[in-house]
Amino acid sequence: MIDDFNSYIDALSNGGLSAEQLKEMTEEVERINRFTSAKVHDFEQEKQWRAEQAPEQKPPNGILSGEAFMAQHAPPDWLIDGIVQRSRLYACTSLTGHGKTAVWLFNACMVQAGRMIGKMDVQQGNVLILAGENPADLSGRMLGMCREFKIPHRLAPFVLPGNFPLSEQGLEQLMERIKELGVPLSLILGDTAASFFPGDEENSNVQNGGYARRLRRLCDECHGLPTVVMNCHPAKNATKYDLMPRGGGAFLNELDGNLTLWADAPGEQTTLHWQHKIRGPEFAGVPYSLRVIATGMQDRRGRDERTVVAEPVSEESATNHSQQTLANQDAVLRTLQEHPDWSLAQRANHAGWVNEGGEPMKAKVQRAIAALAHDKLIAKPREYGKWILTAKGRDALK
Repeated sequence: MIDDFNSYIDALSNGGLSAEQLKEMTEEVERINRFTSAKVHDFEQEKQWRAEQAPEQKPPNGILSGEAFMAQHAPPDWLIDGIVQRSRLYACTSLTGHGKTAVWLFNACMVQAGRMIGKMDVQQGNVLILAGENPADLSGRMLGMCREFKIPHRLAPFVLPGNFPLSEQGLEQLMERIKELGVPLSLILGDTAASFFPGDEENSNVQNGGYARRLRRLCDECHGLPTVVMNCHPAKNATKYDLMPRGGGAFLNELDGNLTLWADAPGEQTTLHWQHKIRGPEFAGVPYSLRVIATGMQDRRGRDERTVVAEPVSEESATNHSQQTLANQDAVLRTLQEHPDWSLAQRANHAGWVNEGGEPMKAKVQRAIAALAHDKLIAKPREYGKWILTAKGRDALK
């Protein structure tokens, strides 16, 4: 074909487009035909194809034409559909007790097992959990997850227990361990970012910027080009609408997104959303229920070991739960007004909040009291005194 075409160019070289222009035009048509005829839909294949074309498209000075620049674009490749993209770096920021570990353990197990997360598709792949904060607690949670959701233990995520400073040396050692594992990774979950922080000043922009850039290398250099999600504690005095990861702007600037979790009823329900930064399309909050389950093991006294798991719920269920939470708080508020001397156990029994063993669920009462105090419906004038209703609280019961 090319020989015939060159003959044709020679015949037309004295008029119209030059031979060089015609040849360049035809090469471009052939290049497009090679791409379209291959019907490349797979992200990895497309990325490889673009990499092969890159040397031809980049001039020596590095400046690209608009056409060449746009040709390098690849559409989003979702690990968790609509929420988390492949090969991106995220933080997930929340207060203690708002479900970081439970939610991301659920997500990690679903990615490893190739199961949907609620109504969201996942891209199945290997997961590594860096269990830096509390490996013993995580092992119990994983036992509970596998038992509750019928996940074979062989399909559970990989785990690296223990914490270490993710300095340059620490990063190289971690990447070497991952290489020795011998499998491509789709997700690396760090629990928590503070457990691997290599610096001595958590508010240092220089140290946090360097830390985040090292985390980015895991996305770019590890086999499989994994997504990295680091569970983070928020900055001091964080509120529902201002969940910034510790480390200031330098850490945030290096992220592709700051995911968040907030529980209006801690221990019962939490919502996965985002704040301050997200690269890609925005998404609505995803509610998860939090519930206590048995791990299948018992302590020395024969009592069931229990842990907390998370699971996505529908918007309707989340709304119903919110309404029930308000009703529960009203019930506790009324007992504080009518029976100020009652214990937590008495209030729980009065509301019918008992567990399977018939024991009062005192923690549920404590959560309701904490929420009432936060909303300024009750107050405690003295540290060891009784809770009393404020004017706002009395109005709420009218």
